[in-house]
Amino acid sequence: MNNSLFYTNNLGSLELNYVIDELRRNYALKYRDQPDIKQTNAWKGSIKALKQYINPGTWVFMEYGFPIGLERVDFLIARKGHAFIVESKGWNNYRKINEIVSMGDNQEVVNPCYQMENYVAKMRNFHTSSSLISFDGFVYMYNTKDGKECKILYNGREVESELQILPVEVSSQEEVDAIENGTFRTSRELIDFISANRDHIMEDVSRKFLNAGFGLSEEQAIIVEKIMNSIRKGEKKKYFISGGMGSGKTLMAINLLFMALSEGYQALLAYRNNRLINTLRRVFGPSYSSLLCFYSMGFNGHFKGLGEENFDPERLQLQKLLIYDEAQRMTMDVIRKTLSYDKTSVYFFDENQILIDDESGGKAVFKSEAERSGTEFEFISLSGFFRMIDGDKYGSFVDGLFSKSNYSNPGEYDLRLFDNINNMIDDLKRKEENGNTRIALLASYTFSDGRKEKRRVINPEIKWLMDPKTEYPQYWMGIHENPFKYCASIYGSQGFETDYVGLIWGEDLVWRGKWVVQPEKITDTIGGRSSLKSVCRNNPDRGREMLFNRYRILLTRGMKGTSVYFEDRETYEHVRSILSQSVNIVSSRGIIK
Repeated sequence: MNNSLFYTNNLGSLELNYVIDELRRNYALKYRDQPDIKQTNAWKGSIKALKQYINPGTWVFMEYGFPIGLERVDFLIARKGHAFIVESKGWNNYRKINEIVSMGDNQEVVNPCYQMENYVAKMRNFHTSSSLISFDGFVYMYNTKDGKECKILYNGREVESELQILPVEVSSQEEVDAIENGTFRTSRELIDFISANRDHIMEDVSRKFLNAGFGLSEEQAIIVEKIMNSIRKGEKKKYFISGGMGSGKTLMAINLLFMALSEGYQALLAYRNNRLINTLRRVFGPSYSSLLCFYSMGFNGHFKGLGEENFDPERLQLQKLLIYDEAQRMTMDVIRKTLSYDKTSVYFFDENQILIDDESGGKAVFKSEAERSGTEFEFISLSGFFRMIDGDKYGSFVDGLFSKSNYSNPGEYDLRLFDNINNMIDDLKRKEENGNTRIALLASYTFSDGRKEKRRVINPEIKWLMDPKTEYPQYWMGIHENPFKYCASIYGSQGFETDYVGLIWGEDLVWRGKWVVQPEKITDTIGGRSSLKSVCRNNPDRGREMLFNRYRILLTRGMKGTSVYFEDRETYEHVRSILSQSVNIVSSRGIIK
């Protein structure tokens, strides 16, 4: 299946029913479901309102799906070197609420101008076709004239006039292929954007994120606006937002933080991970680093985290919004303490990323504790994989690796397997040499614990990153002296992302006809009786689930690709056979011996 559900260079001469049938057929193939009557009617209305104004030879791509994300552009209209992204709306009435949300036919919807400009920015900044094609866009409201902002056209004649900007020459086959088969180059990272814009980000928060290609999806935008309305009304509601890896939780958390600040509300963004928080503090700079805090610091931090007994009550007094990212890592005591605060609060969590056995941040626990506390609350689920190339396919592949035998295809995601670590390192170095590419090495918590023996690998020598205040920020910001000499553990990789990852898969989780844990190989004793080593020794089934969580995280830190070196030969052969089956043994990039 290509990027669009249907595309043609002769829309005007095609029968409407034929086009609708093609859209319905391809929708069913792609999504394994039939489009509902509302969707079908929307297609009929928008195509009927547009088709007669499209010149012969002009390529029209309909329902253009983003390789990253689950959204679809209504129309992408192209001629030689230039394309318009068109959001077509058949509303009978429209009213803008703010830059992100509006009312369309008396329902809250994402602002169509924000939606269109978000798509344009993502195509310009990240899509592979942007090297051949320049992108612009407009909104086409063919049943109303209520809109006033951005470029909104109201009838076919206005559309016809606007499309005169397109070149006379038609698109080449190379350009058509680039649009229809292209993918996203996720070459820019969120932390890079914040670091570069931190001095000006408050001038227009939503616009800054939008123009850089970090605009919110329709799903995310509606959720963020709902939470902002709670703050504006002075509600003390608790929002529990669950989402898988790459679903945009951290992007939403940071958007919420800056949007609240821009409207004059004090807010805090809290984490447990000291490596992540120190990196973000450096990225945010001195003006905003104080907005980041720990929700849990434990004994060594004198229990001064936001969710602990010794947090400074004066600091909490003026806060209107409390945001907890990676809330799955909360202990029961921290959950109960944070629920006691009379503040609008947001918990972003993924219970498949729990690392230690005393971490309790799952839906069932949040629900029972929220009910017990008597607070008003709401659960919201995020869909999609926004960070990784072909993230929905690759995410399904990773999940299937640990949960079933019906394995899926990793899509365009660059997954490579190695049984020799030097081959993996050499391959990653070639990627680094080919352009502005950021590489990071990750490793299972085996062989050494980093205390007495700093080396994780002897030949070539690869040492653990150690200092959370200096080494980790430098490493993940891409300013470390040599990314191939150091590696991060699970605690130093959760919450981070980079272009490509080299993962050292240890002997803690091996394949012996089924997934087997080997406690004697594990060096992770963090958490004492709740540590991975202790749990794997005393409760192998629970330990196996925790290891599945860890490897899901480790396998999804690379936005473009992941290379995996297996220290256990049988495990390598097993995963290699799965990948071979899933790609039908056609991709030389997929398996490297």
